[in-house]
Amino acid sequence: MHQVLAAVLAVLLTGALGVGGALAQMPKGDSPQPRSMEQQKSMEMNADKRVEGTIKSVQGSTVTLDDGTTLSIPSSVKVSRAQLKPGAMIVAEYQERGGQKVATSVQIKG
Repeated sequence: MHQVLAAVLAVLLTGALGVGGALAQMPKGDSPQPRSMEQQKSMEMNADKRVEGTIKSVQGSTVTLDDGTTLSIPSSVKVSRAQLKPGAMIVAEYQERGGQKVATSVQIKG
């Protein structure tokens, strides 16, 4: 009887130590929180995208590329406005905001 009780006690202690050991290995502090689908979509939409092309037309702060892409270039984007003209090749990073492509950086190529 004592042997059975000792065996059961040994199994229980081993299981408790195994769980305790696993808990001790869990990261503490800044563990990433699961994101909702809405948060994930918002992050994906706000991620910078890239486009490269030749400027077809310029109207104010809006540039249209030869492929039909329209970019709004805010004054905070540092680029020579004089070089933003039809025929210029650009590489731009942008975010979609309110259905509009808003440039976050623009580089003139060539």
